[in-house]
Amino acid sequence: MLRPPRSTGFPVRLPSPWMPVLAPARGSTAVASYLRAHLYGAAVGRSLLDHCIRAVDEGDKTRLEPLRAQFEEEIDTAAGVLARLTPIGTPGRRLLRLSTGITFSVLPVGPVLSDPLTRLAVLEALRTLVVAKRSMWELLADSWVADQPSRGDDDEVGGPGTRRVLLGLADQAAAQERLLEDLRRTYGLAVFE
Repeated sequence: MLRPPRSTGFPVRLPSPWMPVLAPARGSTAVASYLRAHLYGAAVGRSLLDHCIRAVDEGDKTRLEPLRAQFEEEIDTAAGVLARLTPIGTPGRRLLRLSTGITFSVLPVGPVLSDPLTRLAVLEALRTLVVAKRSMWELLADSWVADQPSRGDDDEVGGPGTRRVLLGLADQAAAQERLLEDLRRTYGLAVFE
């Protein structure tokens, strides 16, 4: 039976040269898009943190539980920066949390069932998100966002201490990363014994 010849050439129709090309986002538009993406990631991270807390041993739960308040503070800071950059505002936190909660509800990690590989996977996923978050705070601290004119308090993002606040959040994320790496290694090595 003969096979039809495979197409190895160019597409039959090339894109029209008259189609408008959108310029890439720059300045506050780019930062706003970047922060929105990180806020979605933060909602996922918050859900993963809850799964991690339910999945680890009792002694490790007390090490992870303080991260809840830290995550909330970081989400509030990112939302505050976003609110200063765009009148559109921030994505709804309740909607984000609900959608990620539904997404992760299928994970077999909880108080009754703790699959060791799933526990390892959620710890690794959360650590990866924390690394991305640390990177975001460092990048914003080195950008013009840290140099915005004062709008009030020294400890408020958008004020004269913005760079210090952002670097403090980057340091906090680095500490979270170290904790999650320690837990990831402990539970990962236990899986492969």
